[in-house]
Amino acid sequence: MLVYLDNRFLNRPFDDPDVGTNKLEGEVLSLVIKLASQSKVKIVNSSVIEYENSLNPIPERKVFVETILKQAKVYQNVDDNIRNQAEHLVKSINISPIDALHLACAEAVNVDVFISCDYGIIKKYKGKVRVTTPLEFVNYYNHANK
Repeated sequence: MLVYLDNRFLNRPFDDPDVGTNKLEGEVLSLVIKLASQSKVKIVNSSVIEYENSLNPIPERKVFVETILKQAKVYQNVDDNIRNQAEHLVKSINISPIDALHLACAEAVNVDVFISCDYGIIKKYKGKVRVTTPLEFVNYYNHANK
């Protein structure tokens, strides 16, 4: 199972555990990391994830994400096709350019699941890849592996 993890999800363990589902979503990230180490899922890295992570002003978070991305088995650079698809997504579903680039990268490698904590993207995107919350991912993974 090929999974793309957006930066909000990759940084979830640093968010206040007493707010909403932050703690549970952080635990799902730990599960995804464990599944990747057991070769049960493959993490996708992209130039977009690396760029967005490079902007993180908190060194501890930046290093944490870099460590996770070292487990990635697939890497996607941005090319003209991805830029064009991202522009289409920005216009058609009114999302930010960086979010559109993430989705276009995920589409380009045909991920099974794009895991995000951005509920706006989850509601708006109805494209060719499955976009889920971390908690929905657990249900999807368990169902897919019965």
